[in-house]
Amino acid sequence: MSQFEGDLGATDTFRFLEEKLGAGLWRYDVLTRQMLWSRGFHELLGLNPGVISPSLEEFNQRIHPDDRSLRRDVGDMLLDGLPLERDLRIIRPNGRLRWVHDQAEMLLNEAGEPARIIGVTLDITKHYEMLQPLRAGIERHDALIKAVEGLVWTASSDGRITSLPNWKAAGQDGPRLVHGNGWVDLLHEEERDAALKSWSVAVETGRPYKVEHRLLQPGGSYRWFRCSAVPILNPEGGIQEWMGVSTDVHDLKVLGLSAPPSRLTGAQMRAARGILNWSVRRLAEQAGVSPGVVRRLEEYDGALPVSDESLEVFRKALSDAGVELLFPQVGKPGVRPR
Repeated sequence: MSQFEGDLGATDTFRFLEEKLGAGLWRYDVLTRQMLWSRGFHELLGLNPGVISPSLEEFNQRIHPDDRSLRRDVGDMLLDGLPLERDLRIIRPNGRLRWVHDQAEMLLNEAGEPARIIGVTLDITKHYEMLQPLRAGIERHDALIKAVEGLVWTASSDGRITSLPNWKAAGQDGPRLVHGNGWVDLLHEEERDAALKSWSVAVETGRPYKVEHRLLQPGGSYRWFRCSAVPILNPEGGIQEWMGVSTDVHDLKVLGLSAPPSRLTGAQMRAARGILNWSVRRLAEQAGVSPGVVRRLEEYDGALPVSDESLEVFRKALSDAGVELLFPQVGKPGVRPR
C-alpha cells in the first residue's frame, strides 16, 4: 500500500500506531511456550527491550496482585479456544499503576490444533480516570436512595412512572406502580383529581411537584403519603425525566404528630370569597394580582401550585378580612368566619 512505500515502511507505521495509541502487541507460542513482546508492549510495562526475557511468568508478575490470572486465562483459551478480553492493572518498575485493556485470540495450525496466541494491549488509564467522577456520582446516588426513608421513583418526561429502585426496601407495592400510570388507580378518590391536576401542571411547566394523598395498600386500607418530585433537564433545557420520593406520613396526619405546614387550596379561596361576598376582582385587588391569576388558581381544588410567598399574600388578605383557614389532620381543608 502507498503508506508503506518510500521512507515510511510497515515497521515505522506499526511503531507510529503503537506510540500514538498507547498500545503493544504480544505473542505466545503454544509448543515452545515462548513469548514475544513488541516495543510498545515493553513500554506499557515500563521496561526497555532486551532487559528481561519475555514470558508469561514475567508478564504476570507485572500485573497487580488482585488481577493476576494470565496463566489461568491462557489455559482456558487452550481448552475452549475462546477469545480473551479483560481490563487489568499493571505496576511499572517505578511503582506507577496503569490500567490496560488486554485482548487475545488463538491461532490454529493446519491440523486445527492451537499453535499460538496473539494479543494486543491498550493503555486505558485516562479512560478510567475520566470514569471516576461518574462512578462516584453513581455510588452517591445509590447511597442516597438507600438512605431515603420513602419510595424513590423516576418518571418519563410525560409523567409515566418508569422505575422504583428501592420499592423492596421501602416495603411498598412496587410492581403495581411500575407500569406507566398504574399509580393513579391506587389514589384515594378524594385526592385523585387534585393530584392528577397538580401532576399535569408540573409536567407541562417543569415546576417541582409536591402533594399529599392517600394510596391503596395491599391489605385494602389507605395510607397518607407526601409526594415530591423535581425535573431532570437535558442539555437543551427540556425535561429528560422526573425523580421523586413518596414518604409515608400517615401517622403524622392521623395522630397529629408534627404536622407539616398546610397550603392554601383553590377550593378554600372560592369558599372564602363566598363568605366575604367578594368578587374575583376584589380578591385580586387585596392580593395585588390580576383577576386572571385569581380565576386560574381557583380552578384547583387542591394545593395551589405557587410559591410560599404568593400563598402568604392570599392567606393574609383573607385572614385580615375575617376568614379563618382550617387545615385539619384528617379530612379536607376548610374555611369559616372568625
